[in-house]
Amino acid sequence: MFFPSDPPFMTNPVKPVEPAGSGTPAPPIPGVPESRATRQQPFSLTRWFSLLSFVCIVAACVILSSFLSRFLTDSLLERDAHVMAEVVQSIAEVQDASEYFLVQNTTLKDRGLEEFFAHIGKLPDVLRTNIYARDQRVIWSSDRSLIGKYLGPNHELEEALEGTVAIESGVIGSSEDIKPEHLLLRSQEPRFVENYLPVRANAGGPVIGVVEVYRVPIALFQTIAHGLRLIWGISLGCGLFLYLALFWIVRRADRLIEEQSARLLEAETLAVIGEMTGAITHGIRNPLASIRTSAELCQDDPSPAVREAARDITAEVDRLSEWVRQLLTYSAQEPARLDPVNLGPLLEASLQGFERERQRRGVALNLAIDPALPAVRAERVRLGHAFNSLFSNALEAMPKGGLLEVEARLAPKARAVRVTIRDNGVGIPREQLRRVFVPFFTSKRKGLGLGLPLVKRIVTRFGGSVSITSAAGKGAEIIVELPIHSA
Repeated sequence: MFFPSDPPFMTNPVKPVEPAGSGTPAPPIPGVPESRATRQQPFSLTRWFSLLSFVCIVAACVILSSFLSRFLTDSLLERDAHVMAEVVQSIAEVQDASEYFLVQNTTLKDRGLEEFFAHIGKLPDVLRTNIYARDQRVIWSSDRSLIGKYLGPNHELEEALEGTVAIESGVIGSSEDIKPEHLLLRSQEPRFVENYLPVRANAGGPVIGVVEVYRVPIALFQTIAHGLRLIWGISLGCGLFLYLALFWIVRRADRLIEEQSARLLEAETLAVIGEMTGAITHGIRNPLASIRTSAELCQDDPSPAVREAARDITAEVDRLSEWVRQLLTYSAQEPARLDPVNLGPLLEASLQGFERERQRRGVALNLAIDPALPAVRAERVRLGHAFNSLFSNALEAMPKGGLLEVEARLAPKARAVRVTIRDNGVGIPREQLRRVFVPFFTSKRKGLGLGLPLVKRIVTRFGGSVSITSAAGKGAEIIVELPIHSA
């Protein structure tokens, strides 16, 4: 099992720090006033985009659908009116309608043309037909009570007398702009269409009268309603698809930004730690040399116990010196290129350094390394430091003994080498498992919480990956994959 901790030479306790992008603000620094930027909530790209884009897309869909609906309705009504106007004009030319509209004596009017108008008034979707002369007087109507009357100002009638097909639609019985000719209209359908069709003496000639037709075109209204449903349905469907596609892209970008921010913060933190480590390790090299010299002098003591203790001190000082050298190397500038590294000797040397500690804790070792393992692309010192940290954590997780398994073999589906380290220690609780690679998070009373974050940083720098699975009381398994070095 692996504690989320550091190498054993980092022992000062530090409180955990939440990862960047987690939504939990970092604790205030004592003595430093809290700035306005610190008090502000972090900007959420996904939340703001989901709200603003939804409003904008809905508004665009409504505006576009309303425009297309209006355009479709007006176009169909206009086309229907022009078709009827062409029919009326053709009949008027055949019947020579000039005399009918211009002769004042009704007994002299063309009865054939009146029969045609009567047929129009009896069509299934026609409520009423009015025929107007140039003076806006009704000269014929399907409602006999309107014949000979002037029905008052009529804007659509004036347009028709100027040669334009005028169209008006409305609701029967509506209180808005009721005209005298609307009175006594009866229909089970509430909507109606009012067409004012100019009549000319001949094609291109002057307007001699107007035919007004009140209709309830049920089939036309059904076609318009079907077209409106298609317009709104397609518009809302496209808007929803666009919203979901853009939301997915922005959500993915937001997550990438959060990950990059977390990595940047981690890199800055570890860079500062590297500089501090370099300064500290330079200062402790001389005391370590003095301790080793004193221990070597004690090896000449006649007491076997003193000589044994002196040898232990010398071995531990050598071990600390090696760590100091590794830290100095780690805090230095990164190498310009990576070299081939054989994992077998590296793992054996790293485990040899923990041999005394492993025996003291009563931990058995099961080492399985493929002898034909290819070299990996890495830097030996830094990679050795990473495995030292993993082995140290595994041993600390088994204070009452256990089994440490180390296996190195080719990864099954990648050009990489997989190193698997298992233990049957105390394990990591599930709520802590997702934070083991967060800098400064540790469950130990003594530790900075930099062990596993440094391991991940080293391995990912070489193009590899690190993953860990664990449960409380069931040990842990950590898998390190490193790319194979290609010549």
